[in-house]
Amino acid sequence: MFISPMLLQELDSPTEDYANVITELKLDGIRLVYSNLNGKPKLYTRFNQDVTFLFPEICSTSLPKGIILDGELISPDFENEPNFLLLLERFKSKKAMTRVPVQYVAFDILYYKGRKVTQFALRKRKDLLNLVIPTDTVTIVSSQWVEGNAKSYFEVVKEYNLEGIVMKKPQSKYHIGKRTNDWSKVLNYNYRKEKQTAIINKSNVLLFENKSYHLHFLEFQSTKNRRKLYETYRQFLNKKMM
Repeated sequence: MFISPMLLQELDSPTEDYANVITELKLDGIRLVYSNLNGKPKLYTRFNQDVTFLFPEICSTSLPKGIILDGELISPDFENEPNFLLLLERFKSKKAMTRVPVQYVAFDILYYKGRKVTQFALRKRKDLLNLVIPTDTVTIVSSQWVEGNAKSYFEVVKEYNLEGIVMKKPQSKYHIGKRTNDWSKVLNYNYRKEKQTAIINKSNVLLFENKSYHLHFLEFQSTKNRRKLYETYRQFLNKKMM
């Protein structure tokens, strides 16, 4: 079952209105909906293209049935950093399956135990997501997030030359296929971005725009590097609050 993903408003910078939000790292992969209502997992792009056959390792990961997840697909290179061009290789060639790893990063849940939960507050949906993915695996993880302080988080993101942040209101519902003020993004324009258009899939109908060559993603960093980033964030935040 396909559900059209909720979209993001774009802001020039974090504002005071976003002092109390759920703040996540902006991912620059490919948006995918993971659907498993009947025990047969399916993967769909935001354009409703079934790409299940391209990523068997994602669908073979043990997750409970009766769920639909929203997330981002990314691929690490030999330095363990996400690389969009490698991800495109997975779309273009079955031969790349054995040498190009991918990881699905779930940041929301739309169905739980066969019931739609889009009407629940985001904080509640995050709790349900943790029940579905209690432990990160090589192929499926849940996204990292912090509460509040979007401006401070964005400063750390710029310091690490990451793509940007996503800000979501904790009480927001999931608005299927819509763009609302509940979810916003702020991009780091020093982070080098180039437009790419790739026609992939057997039908030659998958279109991806605004993708960058150099990608960074928190969950693909080693545990040591991940802790270092969050420790830097905490130190930066403490200085701001002194």
